[in-house]
Amino acid sequence: MKKLYILTGAVLSGLSLNAQVLMNSIPAKHDRNEVRPATKPAYNADKAEGQVWWTNGFDNLADWLHVDGANHQNGDWEILTAIPSGIASQQAGYQWPATFGGATGNFAFINSDNAGAGVAQDAYFEYQQTIDLSGAGSSAMYLTFSEYYRHYYDENYVEVSNDNGVTWTIFQVNPVAEVPVNTNCVPNEVEVVNITSAIGTAGTWSNQVKVRFHYVGVYDWFWGVDDVKIVEAWNNDVKVNNWYQATDLNTTLGYDYYHIPASQSSFPGLTFGALALNNGALNQAAVSLSATATGGYTASGTPLAINSGVIDTLAISTPYIPTGIGTKTINLTTSLGANTDAALANNETTMDVFVTQYEYSRDNNVFSGSIGQISSQDGQPLKIGNDHEIFDPIDVTALKIYLSTQGSGAVGSEFFGELWKWNGVDAFEFLAETEVGVVGSTTATWAVLPLVGGAVTLNPGDEILAVAGHFGGATEVRFGLAQNTYEGTVLGFDANGDLFSLTSPGAVMIRLLDDPSAAVETIENEVGMTIYPNPASNNATVTFNLSNASDVIVNVTDLSGKVAQSIDLGSVNGAQNVNINADTLSNGVYMVNVNVSGVVSTQKLVVRK
Repeated sequence: MKKLYILTGAVLSGLSLNAQVLMNSIPAKHDRNEVRPATKPAYNADKAEGQVWWTNGFDNLADWLHVDGANHQNGDWEILTAIPSGIASQQAGYQWPATFGGATGNFAFINSDNAGAGVAQDAYFEYQQTIDLSGAGSSAMYLTFSEYYRHYYDENYVEVSNDNGVTWTIFQVNPVAEVPVNTNCVPNEVEVVNITSAIGTAGTWSNQVKVRFHYVGVYDWFWGVDDVKIVEAWNNDVKVNNWYQATDLNTTLGYDYYHIPASQSSFPGLTFGALALNNGALNQAAVSLSATATGGYTASGTPLAINSGVIDTLAISTPYIPTGIGTKTINLTTSLGANTDAALANNETTMDVFVTQYEYSRDNNVFSGSIGQISSQDGQPLKIGNDHEIFDPIDVTALKIYLSTQGSGAVGSEFFGELWKWNGVDAFEFLAETEVGVVGSTTATWAVLPLVGGAVTLNPGDEILAVAGHFGGATEVRFGLAQNTYEGTVLGFDANGDLFSLTSPGAVMIRLLDDPSAAVETIENEVGMTIYPNPASNNATVTFNLSNASDVIVNVTDLSGKVAQSIDLGSVNGAQNVNINADTLSNGVYMVNVNVSGVVSTQKLVVRK
């Protein structure tokens, strides 16, 4: 069948950029402050697993042996009873589960973090006895185990032999399509691997079955394994490895969008897909994807025949066009026609999209990590962002950028945003830049930076790259990342100005704003003035501090300069709190001016009711 989508690890089919300009694909720098919570669902271990033919909990140390010979080193496979202190001490900062929930007593653990920078690991942990499956009533088998992990670019494998180790069948687990870079496990995660193909040409299981775990990494994180079992496979079990949404690839660039502004009234809607594995013993004749969404949308894709052990792409081509300002929830599920799935937990999900007044973006509003630099560019400038397609005219007034938690050395550093437009031939061309912002604290926050010179009009068909940037430095400014997205659509410029695409990308948390109020420049004030709340609906409080000042007047004006409110304070000394009655003001943008003997400080006030 035609694959409508290709996820991280491959290039999105039809993406114009790759045919038009040579770009380097560059990974993000391995920064230990980067956090990406897991998107992979935990397997529901409460379901009946069928007959258990073998189980091992690493209680007998002699059962397992390193198969790495002279290459065995610090951090390789060992049997433990507690999470290593070096890993436990980092848990709060990186937010993997606090305990290995599936482990009781002993468990196997490989610690690439402990191996150290630049150390390559290619390590096996092999069960030393043979397993007798010769009496199995079914050829279809699962190998299941509890697991505990955080991944960077490491690879995890389960390997099974049906002939006492002469030949091995290799099964990758936690691939990048399921577990993106810097992803944690979820609590009590159980991995279920269909190992039926390890039977080989024999056609039946023998009494000479062997099992081993295989880890490949270079200064990555860790992988813990416990409660290993071989069980007869369920007959009917489809497991979704990844869910995604996008615009129609046949008529658009095929990107994912999660914030759709009112200006984009011609937005073509979202289609949906799932990368589904038939993890059951039986071939399935009619596996389909269905969706329901806010507003009465209901759609199903064409049923597919998927044989046991095969992965295929399920798709819904009927677009969902969200309308009306607010959050729209989409429910996705797979079904097996006349058959009932044995494990529903791994074949249903929900996702939210947001119809907004002014924000246009491809991030799903869920912080999942951060980026401050790409490989081999330490301390140098960086620009990074998302490509967008414009469907209706939009006057962009500002860029909204998420600053993730910063290192203390980044406080005081400058950052900015830029808009670039694809010229239709071979390059992005510069359109506009924002005012320069300054990192004020280590705390994560959104920052709105107006475009220098006012609004920029974008037109239908424009392909726009919005980037966040910093000027380098010993501690680089870090920008937020959201959901795993399509490779080749998260782009940037390195310190030399060369265009690159980010490998294994998360959508950068950067948004185009067409809010007229965002184009109004806030004038630096000399009295420490703040306004709260802002926007305001009923009342707002203006605070400032003066020392023995006279002739103090607070005026509220509209953008034409007409005075809407005026408060004459006369002579004041010390901290001041002045109430602005927003009930008497219409929705819109106002300027609050504190006039001290002819010297005026100004701040913007937005009224929204």
